[in-house]
Amino acid sequence: MNELEHFEKDSLFDRMDADEEKLVMEKFKKLDVTSGEYVFKENDSGDTLYIVEKGTVSLKKLIINDYEKTLFVATEGLVFGEFSFIDGKERSASAFAEKDSALLSLKRKDFDAFVKEHPLTGAKLYNNLLGTIARRLRMTNDAYRDAIRWGIEATGAENLNFQNIITENINIRIELNNNRTLEGRILQLEQSEAGYELIIAEQSGVLTLVPYHAINSVSVA
Repeated sequence: MNELEHFEKDSLFDRMDADEEKLVMEKFKKLDVTSGEYVFKENDSGDTLYIVEKGTVSLKKLIINDYEKTLFVATEGLVFGEFSFIDGKERSASAFAEKDSALLSLKRKDFDAFVKEHPLTGAKLYNNLLGTIARRLRMTNDAYRDAIRWGIEATGAENLNFQNIITENINIRIELNNNRTLEGRILQLEQSEAGYELIIAEQSGVLTLVPYHAINSVSVA
C-alpha cells in the first residue's frame, strides 16, 4: 500500500478511537466482484460508498462515443462512490473491477441510521469523507489543467487560428486518443479555466462535442 492509500484509509477514520472505528466498520458489508465486472455504471442510481479491501477498481467516464477516460484508480484502502453517497444523485462515472476485488460497502440509509445512534462518530465520518472529496477535487483540477496545457502545445493547436477556421468554414482533421479520426468544421470553441471544448459538425452531419483532453492532434484537412 502506497502513502496515498495509507493516508486516505486513515483519514476516513481520522479523530476516531478504536471503539468508534469498530462501530463504523460493523456497518460496512462485504462485496466480492470479479475481474471485468462493473460495480456500477455511469448514470446508474445508487447511494452506496465503497472501500477497496483488496484488488483494483477503476473509475471511468464516457467522453465521446466509445472513448472512456480513467478518472481514478482505487486500490487497497481507497474509497469510491462518495459523490452519490453524499447527494443521492446518479453515478457520475462507472466503477470497473480491473481484477478480482473484495470491497466493503455502506448504504446511505444504514449510515443515516448509524448517525441517529452515534451522532458524534457519524459526524466525524461524514466530515472525513468531505475532506477526501475536497482533496481529490484539488488533485483532479491540477492534473486537468496540466493536461490541457500540455495538449495545446503538443497538438499544435496554438499554431492554429481557430477563429479564422470557424469564420471561413475550413475543414479540419482531429485525431483522438482512441485512434478515431474526425473530419468536419468547428462550429464553436469554448474556453474556461478548466480548458477547451470543440463543437464539431462532422461531414456526416452529426454534431460532436470534443473535450480537448481527448484530442491527440489537430490539422487542416
